[in-house]
Amino acid sequence: MRCFFVARTTALLVLAAASVLGCGSLPDAAVAVLDGADSFQVLALDPDHGEEPPPGVESFHGYQVLAKGDVTDPKARERIVGIVNAGVRKGGTQAKCFNPRHGVHAVRDGHSVDLVICYECSALEVVEDGRSTTLPTGDVQADLDEAFRAAGIARPAGR
Repeated sequence: MRCFFVARTTALLVLAAASVLGCGSLPDAAVAVLDGADSFQVLALDPDHGEEPPPGVESFHGYQVLAKGDVTDPKARERIVGIVNAGVRKGGTQAKCFNPRHGVHAVRDGHSVDLVICYECSALEVVEDGRSTTLPTGDVQADLDEAFRAAGIARPAGR
């Protein structure tokens, strides 16, 4: 009985450490859509959620879109997905808040993947065809900001 308890406790500690320290990655199905997307957009989001933006104001999973653009260059897409995945592998301790500033929307063969990313809170929401999963992420915001700028998307000053 004692051996079972020790083994179970050790397994739980390993799982907890893996989620905090990283060792994860984006789900394979999401990566397949992101890597071979028919369309791929990046979005700068307003992290002040409050309420759903008013009618006529574009939103992405309840957050106002400040800027967005299509990314057609395969190398730029690959870089963006690589940066996001590096953050997930890096891991982090998720806060209870969620104030995302980055979004990615990709569609492949009718399947969609949305990434709603908050580096302030160390959380990444992956929405695959409407099903949501939240993953811890390390802070790779500076790299992602640079990749977004290279794709022509910059956050408005003061946001």
